[in-house]
Amino acid sequence: MNRKNEAEIRGEVNRFYREISDGSRVLNISSDELYDSLGYDKELMEQLPEEVRLGLSCGNPLESLALKEGETLLDLGSGTGMDVFIARLKFPQAGTLYGMDMLSEMVEKAERVRDKKGFSDIEFRVGTLTDMPFPDASIDTVISNCVINLEPDKKKVYEEIYRVLRPGGRFVISDITLKKPLSEDLQKADNLYGT
Repeated sequence: MNRKNEAEIRGEVNRFYREISDGSRVLNISSDELYDSLGYDKELMEQLPEEVRLGLSCGNPLESLALKEGETLLDLGSGTGMDVFIARLKFPQAGTLYGMDMLSEMVEKAERVRDKKGFSDIEFRVGTLTDMPFPDASIDTVISNCVINLEPDKKKVYEEIYRVLRPGGRFVISDITLKKPLSEDLQKADNLYGT
């Protein structure tokens, strides 16, 4: 049996997150416990609706970040916008904050929450890690929370991050890595893509 190619992997990841977005897949995790264990500020989290707290994080890229007045931020794989909204609450003086996700459904949910909560200077876009819809040298800080591991062409992801970052820009990543290669059986397990 052959390993999945890049297009098949992207398709499985897309399917996994589309099912989360439409509610047909539910994660068996307490998002409050998860976010507490990752060091998210409880008071800030309580200001966000439950619908943005999906329990998809594996770290807290905002924990060691400080945005100065007017600085822009891009969250890769922003989903329903949780880290973007937390960044706005934590850094009200920052410039425009952007969220980018591969699924229009996630972007639409994030936009509804943004509008409902009255957040300003936040924009969400549909895009992929390997083809970001942003001009060269346009972003001060890029963050990613448990997303880059899902893309097979990591070299292209880092090239895109470098392209959109301004000179002297910053990149804060929270992600998972492997200590050893996955077994063939795990590589072929469709139900594990996205987890």
